[in-house]
Amino acid sequence: MMDDIDLSEEDDEKEEQSSSGEKPLIREVIEFCGGPDLIQIFGDTGSGKSTFAVEVADSAVDDANKSVLFIDTEKNLSDNNRGEKVDYVYIPDWQDIYAYVTGKPHMMSDEPFGINTTGSQTLKSGYDVVVIDSMGLPALMAYDEYSIADDADQFKIFQMFQHVSGELKKYAQKNNSLIIATNQPGSKLGDDGGANPFGDKSQFAFKELWRSYKESSSAIKTTCTLKAHRSRQAGEGAKLFKMEIDDDGVDISFIDEEAEEDEWSV
Repeated sequence: MMDDIDLSEEDDEKEEQSSSGEKPLIREVIEFCGGPDLIQIFGDTGSGKSTFAVEVADSAVDDANKSVLFIDTEKNLSDNNRGEKVDYVYIPDWQDIYAYVTGKPHMMSDEPFGINTTGSQTLKSGYDVVVIDSMGLPALMAYDEYSIADDADQFKIFQMFQHVSGELKKYAQKNNSLIIATNQPGSKLGDDGGANPFGDKSQFAFKELWRSYKESSSAIKTTCTLKAHRSRQAGEGAKLFKMEIDDDGVDISFIDEEAEEDEWSV
């Protein structure tokens, strides 16, 4: 495994500043979380959760020289954007995702991977950053399939989701890794109206749980915000990151609400 992400010592100049002169995104995320851990970002389609995860992965490689794995379930990361520095697997089927993360290859289908650059059939140790995008949609599709069939196995999807979440939590702890999982809101037909992420009690495995929102969208620019949904570092609803997406790329800034309050109190 590569060197751990060290927050206690000064890193080299490349890691301390991004191309814009600001603190790299990877450091902003890890410092906010109090160290590498398992976090989840959930939100509606087009709310910027995948964009944020990709930008964190890019920052980990470009600004901190860390090893990164991108697990793609929706093929959100195009061939042109993957690059050679990031290991990549495309796994669209929920059963195969479960087997890949938990190390149960006997459950995999005959051709579990659309693309796999890792050289492994299971999640191998040693990555500093892991992104799983999206963890929720394949599970939700499997859940709906069981629902249509009125199958008793429907409840197993929640159990599998909790197991995958637990395995990712253990991976983050054992490898001192930052893991970002993106997810869908729970069904709007459910009891909470989609106010919580899909997966029931699995959310408690995540140290940080953030929700993404699309604030505005035009032909020129899309603006999204990440807010704390359940966080040890910020109150529910606190704004954490602002994203602006346009033809020139993606600009992400950390929102320090305490600092903003201090400015107004002077």
